[in-house]
Amino acid sequence: MSVPEITVVVPVYNVQAYLPKCIDSLLAQTFGEIEIILVDDGSTDASGAVCDSYAERDSRIRVVHQRNAGVSGARNAGIRLARGRYLGFVDSDDWVDRDFCRTLYRGATDYGADISICSYYEVGEQGMRCGASGDGGDTVVYDRREALRLLYEDSLIRSYFWDKLFKRELFDGVLFPEDHTVFEDMAIMYKLFYRANRIVQQNVPLYYYLLRTGSILHSGFDPQAEYRFFLVIRERVLFLREKNVFPEDQDRFEAEVLKRGAHVINHISVFGEAFEFDAVCRDIVSKMHDFDRLKFSRIGWGTWFRRRMLYGHYGLYIRAYRVFRKIFKSKSR
Repeated sequence: MSVPEITVVVPVYNVQAYLPKCIDSLLAQTFGEIEIILVDDGSTDASGAVCDSYAERDSRIRVVHQRNAGVSGARNAGIRLARGRYLGFVDSDDWVDRDFCRTLYRGATDYGADISICSYYEVGEQGMRCGASGDGGDTVVYDRREALRLLYEDSLIRSYFWDKLFKRELFDGVLFPEDHTVFEDMAIMYKLFYRANRIVQQNVPLYYYLLRTGSILHSGFDPQAEYRFFLVIRERVLFLREKNVFPEDQDRFEAEVLKRGAHVINHISVFGEAFEFDAVCRDIVSKMHDFDRLKFSRIGWGTWFRRRMLYGHYGLYIRAYRVFRKIFKSKSR
């Protein structure tokens, strides 16, 4: 097979029932110059055998079998093996429109974009609805600064990898953090956007995102996930400070990190002995010190008071919040 224009990486883990639909949708693409890398991430069901079966029938498919490393490790394995000029990512329980690759590729090449984005459908028990970027069919081109702002504001551009096509070189020296089990998209998306000179967004839904019960992001409250989310948004805001991208809004972004830190401490502290909350909460407090320069006028009374209590009266704050939660729950019954 000649060098493909697009490599699509599919991390696979225990999705035997969903995988054929995903692979079939990729093999049906109207864009021919693709390779599909299926990374079997230590599946314990027949997912690995399904991958091998498809690879035997179609030379565009390459299969990697590895010990379980999580979705980040699986994506990284695919990135390292990718030969295409552009990289796309599809989750193994989702599927794509037959024009998915062709439309994203044309968006990238026609507009000279480093990242090409489409819209998507969310598919759940209640049916299907269009995702955040709409279905109006219009095309918008952003420079790096505009796109980064939308990414940080989470208004039009979301930190999803599966609705985008990336120039391969954006990943040079950038890989998914393999200690992340959630929010791994958010953990590196801003770095890729910062490297991109131009981003194109075509508001036509071409990706079908399955809202599957039991998936990581739909499995209810997870204190470790809340902690990880705080760490990710802190890293993103510190990156903005380092690169001096939005100096006019830096205070506002940093204030949001403080608010999120106090919010996460409130949530996970109620788990008590059922969750090792104390070390996590104290780590959050230590990282909140990155933003000590923010004065009262920048963060508001509520955040200022919580910060002051957590810094000087940590134990009292935790106990008081637990009492508050018990009173509030008893009154709401």
